[in-house]
Amino acid sequence: MIKAMIVDDEQGSIDLMNWLLVQYCPDVTAIRSARSAREAMPIIASFEPDIVFLDIQMPHQSGFDLLTTIDKWNFEVIFTTAYNEFAIQAIRFSALDYLLKPIDESELKKAIDRFKAKRIFAPAGQILFRNFIQNISQANTRKFKLALADATEVKYVQIDEIIRLQAESNYTHIFLAGNKVFVSAKTLKEYDEMLTGQSFLRVHKSHLVNPMHIRSYDRQGILMMSDDAKVEVARRKRDFLQQALAGKI
Repeated sequence: MIKAMIVDDEQGSIDLMNWLLVQYCPDVTAIRSARSAREAMPIIASFEPDIVFLDIQMPHQSGFDLLTTIDKWNFEVIFTTAYNEFAIQAIRFSALDYLLKPIDESELKKAIDRFKAKRIFAPAGQILFRNFIQNISQANTRKFKLALADATEVKYVQIDEIIRLQAESNYTHIFLAGNKVFVSAKTLKEYDEMLTGQSFLRVHKSHLVNPMHIRSYDRQGILMMSDDAKVEVARRKRDFLQQALAGKI
């Protein structure tokens, strides 16, 4: 049983989300809604939702304002927003979830499945949200901190600390400066989408590297990284890599 709360200033958006949940998400068995942050507060307190679908942009008080007024969370937050590349990048870097408007039924089902799979220690949501607020206040995405969350901890790393990422089935091994390794349940594809804009290079189906940590690149298509790891570059990626690294090695 999952209890869902919808907070959106547009009644049409509430109605659509309600309909999609009823039609496509049978695990959601109870739904409440509110059209403002002020209206949502007492409902959240009494209803005790498992998930809050929260519109970011609302008049008077935004979705962010609502979250900052709640002393303790016991729910997962899934932001709903029209496309805003900077905000979405900040959300993803902070290990929070979001859906783009207009809401797509398949993306909604995936979001519910992600919630069921992790049942994220909801109290950590507040920690992740604080990181998000810090990220979105930055003028430069290079200053974002990446939240790495698993079932037991949340770790925050600067982009420059990441040496390389390696796919292992549906998991990703993230190799950090100082011989630290974090295993994430996110796929390498997800990190590729996040980090390509940070100049990271996908050099192989299993490898994503930070060019700042490349020591050398030989004729056999092998990268030597700052952690002494050797990373194979796929043949079809070699010309691309040489162009990307022109003047850097």
